[in-house]
Amino acid sequence: MDHVVFYDESENLFENRKMKVCLVPVCFNAYDDAFRFLESIDHAFNNCSNLTLNIIFADNSTISPNIDISRRECAYSFHYMKNDNVGYFPAFNKALCNLSEGIDNYDYVIVCNVDLVVAEDFFSSLLINQPSDQIGLLAPGIFSDKDGRNLNPKMMHRPSKRKIEMMHLICSSVMLFFWYGKLASVRQQVRAWRQQWNRRIPTSTTHMQECEMYGAHGSFMIFTRSYFAQGAHVFYPRFLFGEEVFVAEQLRMHGLKIKNAPNIQIFDKEHASTSRVKLNFICSEHKKSYDYLKEHFFS
Repeated sequence: MDHVVFYDESENLFENRKMKVCLVPVCFNAYDDAFRFLESIDHAFNNCSNLTLNIIFADNSTISPNIDISRRECAYSFHYMKNDNVGYFPAFNKALCNLSEGIDNYDYVIVCNVDLVVAEDFFSSLLINQPSDQIGLLAPGIFSDKDGRNLNPKMMHRPSKRKIEMMHLICSSVMLFFWYGKLASVRQQVRAWRQQWNRRIPTSTTHMQECEMYGAHGSFMIFTRSYFAQGAHVFYPRFLFGEEVFVAEQLRMHGLKIKNAPNIQIFDKEHASTSRVKLNFICSEHKKSYDYLKEHFFS
């Protein structure tokens, strides 16, 4: 008797689809983290066919490297760009200005920190997340190594003008900023417990995957082709902090949404770079960011 082979079209649905990605990791004095991050990218790249990957490694470091990342050999396009310490999104924009082709040639443009690793199926999971034209940003699952919580969604609702003014006031005092940070840590722990509880309830998990959010976490942002095609941009001039609100406002003004995509997994070490910076500097940069956001979006 002949064996009947049933063909499952879903297995080859994305076999012939090609994907082009530009990835900009921004490094500040974290070469060990960067090396580990790039190794995880190598594994994920090898697990995804039909992928064209262009990495521009933006190095904002102020110390001598203990690892020569600039000469690493890759199976994809890799460019090393040494900067002064210009900041997160300024380094991102500088990298995009050095692209040899237009940004509209990419399916996704990604900016991220280096104190994390991507899952081995990162690119293959990205490949099957075909967003609609109304989606300007994908919010991946960014899972904390410390407590297991997903850092996305970062912000469910648009902050009020009063909230922005309150945060500006808090950032005007290093002491207030310090204690606000302690309170935020408690809230994060509560959120981790809540997420652990919700994972036991299938309907709750489904709801979180389908929920709409205002802002995605800034440590790993995946911009779609539609983001730039609709006129949104990433020219955020502040050194650090506030990127989530800036991007959220760009999305809002151009009629775009965020897709929650927890199946695209990243694992986060949590602020390995910023933890090396003095508190008064972080507080000052937060204040400058709230100055900018208040003036441009909440006046």
